Amino acid sequence: MPMPLEIIGLGKREVRFVWDEGDEDLWGARELRLRCSCANCQSEATGERLLDPATVPEDLTIKDMHLVGNYGLGIHFSDEHTTGIFRFRELKRARDSRTR
Repeated sequence: MPMPLEIIGLGKREVRFVWDEGDEDLWGARELRLRCSCANCQSEATGERLLDPATVPEDLTIKDMHLVGNYGLGIHFSDEHTTGIFRFRELKRARDSRTR
């Protein structure tokens, strides 16, 4: 399972992940917020996106972050959204597809 060695982003508009293989990945705070799959942002029953991207500020920042077990990251965004879990495996997989 991918596990970052370092996560940097408090107070910033982006989060930098340094992965255990030495790769680095940079995610914009807004980009992460738009990926949120919590029940407020995505229907648990249908998978339909509920979050309207127009409601997410362009200048979003990271207010706080915390590890969720050994598998993910909880983020408190400046728009006060706090309920998503960003799984390292999914971020790493998305990173690999973004860099191709």
